[in-house]
Amino acid sequence: MNQRVRTLGAQTCPRIILLLCATALLSGSLGACHADPDDIAGQAGELNDPVRRQNAIHNIQTAYTNTLADHDGDRQNAAVKAVADASVAALSQTYTDHPEDSQNGLAIMQLLAEMRDPRSLPALFEALNWRMEVNEEHAILAAQTLQYMDVPADKQADAVAKLAQALEKVTGSRGDDNRMRIAFLRALGAIGNTAAVPALTRVMLAQDDAQPFLINRLAAQKLGELADPATVPSFIKALFLFASNNPAMRMNDVADEALVRIGRPSQAPLLALLNGQNTDANAIVTQYIEAVRARDANAAGQMSVSALISGEATFALGALGFAESFQPLVHETENEAWQRKQSAAVALVRLNLPDSQAGPLRDVLKRVYAEMPEGMEGAAARAQLIAAMRHLYDAAMLTFFLDQAKDHDQHPQVRLEAVTAYAMLANKNEARALRAFIASEPASEDGGYRENFALNEPVLAAADACDEAIPCWLGKLADPDKQIVTKATYMLARFGADNAQVIAALVGKLEDREIEVRLAAVAALDHVATHGDQAAIDKIEQLRDAEEGRAVWNQFSKEALPTQARLRARLGSH
Repeated sequence: MNQRVRTLGAQTCPRIILLLCATALLSGSLGACHADPDDIAGQAGELNDPVRRQNAIHNIQTAYTNTLADHDGDRQNAAVKAVADASVAALSQTYTDHPEDSQNGLAIMQLLAEMRDPRSLPALFEALNWRMEVNEEHAILAAQTLQYMDVPADKQADAVAKLAQALEKVTGSRGDDNRMRIAFLRALGAIGNTAAVPALTRVMLAQDDAQPFLINRLAAQKLGELADPATVPSFIKALFLFASNNPAMRMNDVADEALVRIGRPSQAPLLALLNGQNTDANAIVTQYIEAVRARDANAAGQMSVSALISGEATFALGALGFAESFQPLVHETENEAWQRKQSAAVALVRLNLPDSQAGPLRDVLKRVYAEMPEGMEGAAARAQLIAAMRHLYDAAMLTFFLDQAKDHDQHPQVRLEAVTAYAMLANKNEARALRAFIASEPASEDGGYRENFALNEPVLAAADACDEAIPCWLGKLADPDKQIVTKATYMLARFGADNAQVIAALVGKLEDREIEVRLAAVAALDHVATHGDQAAIDKIEQLRDAEEGRAVWNQFSKEALPTQARLRARLGSH
């Protein structure tokens, strides 16, 4: 850079060319008397000139981006700050003073987005006052800038108010409308001020055909990140909200995450929900059943308000994990409706209970298991309970699993699930016992299921190889057979509590292409990371950003999001 020109600052006509400048003035031509491209203060001074404005913006943009690149993207570097110091105020003033210059205004907004400088707030606020078909792109850039800017505490309320006003104006269903909704919601969440609660709540609860339900879900996500206890009633409603044009699309997973993130204040309202005391939830569930009925009368006929309420309430209480939920959930297992018994039993598995309650918990689970109805529904329920029980990673359950596998009066689906549960948790000696049973089982030609049970041989062979050795099981996570990888997650959960290597390895399996492995890994992490884990929290967030709306995320999120919230709560308590 020409140091002499930089030093001259805004002096555009050095003495040596004074005569030329005078001649230019007399002739009406000022082309030779503008600031040097490297003179940032001089370029900023030319922003008010409509003829020079575009060129000045370009020169400032070039200087800023080059300087930023030269200093590895560090906006706090002295050289980078010097460019901003010389130009940001003028850029902001030019934008607010010349709303008619939309093209250059967009370029200024792009540059301010790169700078992320709080001194540009007046221009960002002006851009949020958008007009249809005029400056929607300006408003989007302004919101994105606020999303990534460290907004000063004394300006956060103003920023939230401007974003809320901009969001309120979005009523259409154009692509630009949804892009603005997304940008405004993300900025409201990123600022992290509870002043955003009313605006986010309105969007989350809105039932508007012009607003895609994914927008409702995004608003719920951002509202949940604020973890404001005052939002618990809204999130309990959100447990049951659905897309009017597609009742299968809901936001219960995001609501569960928020309720767990909020923590203790969610407990009492969820217990009231379980007891049928939330009239708003009852009304929404009634609407949901009718929406399902319009598409599938048979499916709706199998639904009831009380069962749906119980299912969501028990899941959320289980996800919260407080030991105080033990007795209310045990009471729910005594309900006459077997579906409610089953939901409550599965929730009990997820509670963080002291060792003294391990025995009573096993007794309750076995009782509920025995109380499932006969027939296919009961068989499916028993199989699901066994699948939940194995996530206790409790060696004391192995005898129960083996007994169910041996019971020829049980449905084959139940026996198969029991064999799999035992195989997933077995060490070397326990694997030997399972092999002996499988060998005694009649072959299919004799009416038995020996061949089906023997499909677990690969995991039993892995048990022979690794027994209870954590390093060996860590190595098995790289096996090409997903069955063996899943087995490894169970064994690591059984023996690897609070082991940093185990936790890190399980985090790496959260993005496995096999959904079975992902689900096993996130359940194992919930068990072993008793003090939370930031890497796991971050990985789940990355997966949500990359996969939201895809089938794999829809399957994974129901377990991943509440687990993420539990891990975060544990991390914050230590």
